Amino acid sequence: MRTPGVLAAAITVCVSSVSGQMRNADAGTLGLQRLVLDGFELHASLVTPSVDGVRRHPLPLALWRDNPQLSTDGRFVEAVARRGSQGRLDSTGMRAALYARYLGESDVGFYGLEAASAADADGRERLLREIWANNVRLDRARVHRQGRVLVVVWTDGVSVPTWDAVNAAVIERLAASSGGAIHLQESK
Repeated sequence: MRTPGVLAAAITVCVSSVSGQMRNADAGTLGLQRLVLDGFELHASLVTPSVDGVRRHPLPLALWRDNPQLSTDGRFVEAVARRGSQGRLDSTGMRAALYARYLGESDVGFYGLEAASAADADGRERLLREIWANNVRLDRARVHRQGRVLVVVWTDGVSVPTWDAVNAAVIERLAASSGGAIHLQESK
């Protein structure tokens, strides 16, 4: 397993919420909030395209208004839960979802879910790790967890330094949000 370096990044948090759709929100609102980032905050080679600039649309455009997008809207949470689990899971027990996509030499992005309880997070983590196991073995995905927050980081083949930096930034942000250890799935 490679040991990712630490990528330091800071964000300015501002309040903005319309109908449960949140680009940025109060940092205490949701555990996923620290992962609402622009591409350059993950790695200098990544850009954050607008929803219109994304080549393939993974979520229905009616639900996906911003990139990245954090939302408590039930339809959005359902769409991210289904997409992030390759259609095998729904939004039961999930209170919020995050979807982010970045462009570099290839695509990289997140599917994030915040569970309503620790028990919901435990069950969903087990299933997500099972669903994404093959992509983890191929080092095309990594599953991270901190408390009730679950994040699947995926790529279509960015370079190893970019991939490691993105995952290090996710780990750093999740750890900073709670001051605890992160549960990692080993990459082979």
